[in-house]
Amino acid sequence: MTHCYHHLTAGERATIMLMREGYSIRSIAKYHGRAASTVSRELARHAVPFSC
Repeated sequence: MTHCYHHLTAGERATIMLMREGYSIRSIAKYHGRAASTVSRELARHAVPFSC
């Protein structure tokens, strides 16, 4: 069983970062035609850690 995986483009990454404040993960994923888990992983990967 083979899976076809396509990396996010730089443009997709940029719009995900811009949309993260005003849109849900599911709506961002639908806009890009991607799975919500893909968007969630991308946001988690680039999250700024919280420090006290």
